[in-house]
Amino acid sequence: MMWVQKLLTELKVHHPRAARLWCDNLGAKYLSANPMFHATTKHIEIDFHFVREQVANKLLDIRFINSGDQVVDGFSKAISAMKLRQFRHNLNLVSG
Repeated sequence: MMWVQKLLTELKVHHPRAARLWCDNLGAKYLSANPMFHATTKHIEIDFHFVREQVANKLLDIRFINSGDQVVDGFSKAISAMKLRQFRHNLNLVSG
């Protein structure tokens, strides 16, 4: 997402300052926003520090979404027929 933002900036395409990332893990969301949670974790990857810095600089906005509402699951997981119909509807796809 950060690369796409930089590309849009170079192309002089207007875009929101903060990229929005939807996350279904409340723990990850809290860790990215509150440095006090850092003390309770044993091992933190370098990527985490980068993400936390982006959140602090208001370049990344992490929001919570329930696991059941993750649209990406239609592309990446086996889902029930009902979820598939909902997914197709959300993408404006029709059965042919």
